[in-house]
Amino acid sequence: MKKAKALLIAVILLGTTLTQQSCIGSFQLTKNLYNWNMDIDGRWGSEMVFLAMNIIPVYAVTILADGVVLNSIEFWTGNNPLAMNDAEKQTRIVKNGDDSYKLTAEKNIIQVQKLSGDNTGETGEFVWNEQGQNWVFQSNGQRFVLQQ
Repeated sequence: MKKAKALLIAVILLGTTLTQQSCIGSFQLTKNLYNWNMDIDGRWGSEMVFLAMNIIPVYAVTILADGVVLNSIEFWTGNNPLAMNDAEKQTRIVKNGDDSYKLTAEKNIIQVQKLSGDNTGETGEFVWNEQGQNWVFQSNGQRFVLQQ
């Protein structure tokens, strides 16, 4: 009887976990990098690029950018900026203590405006650079490359 009860509880828990959605995100940036790597002609060329991008940690940086920035945006807004269509645009207000920010996401661009707290009114934007395959943060005429 105890084994049947334990088996029933295990089946219910397993069934419940399989039906729950995850909030880890789509990792669209990493998928884009992987798809680009797979498009390289010849399996040897693709393998060499793959190994080089692991030695230089390009894959590690894209996973970090996805996990920290893009998947957080996807979690809070419901959409990943890299997975958006050209015409889509979403705006969300994000609060952190006394600070609040307005995030406006379009395909490959995330505009940030500080609404309250220190430095209210400051703006900046994250822009996906297709050519360099990296994110660039632009604010007050300065550019910061977030990954290479």
